[in-house]
Amino acid sequence: MHGHDRIRHLLGNPDIVLVSGYARLPDAVASHSQYERLGVVLAVDMSDGRIVAADTTLLTELGRDFFRALVEGSSLVDDLTEIVQRVQTRYAGHSGGALTTALRRCVETYYQLREARDTQEA
Repeated sequence: MHGHDRIRHLLGNPDIVLVSGYARLPDAVASHSQYERLGVVLAVDMSDGRIVAADTTLLTELGRDFFRALVEGSSLVDDLTEIVQRVQTRYAGHSGGALTTALRRCVETYYQLREARDTQEA
């Protein structure tokens, strides 16, 4: 599913929210890059924490695709430790630390939203 169909699918489910996280790139990477920060964006189903889509500001298409393959379909609730470990061990690029930090910031935002949602429903 690509482009407009994918967006329509994501917007069609009111339980899906977009969360993002950013982290500073190492100087060695940032000096060769147009960005000083690395971003991670996740579309997450609030009902079960499942990552339905993911993206990152990594510069190469392969890097972005690899990150998506590592995280999409996993649950921030049930698979969190495994997701973080998978990214830490499988993504060995120079931006790996920043990628993991940005991912953790997405997780923090997800849990803040979930807590706020639970409070509203109570």
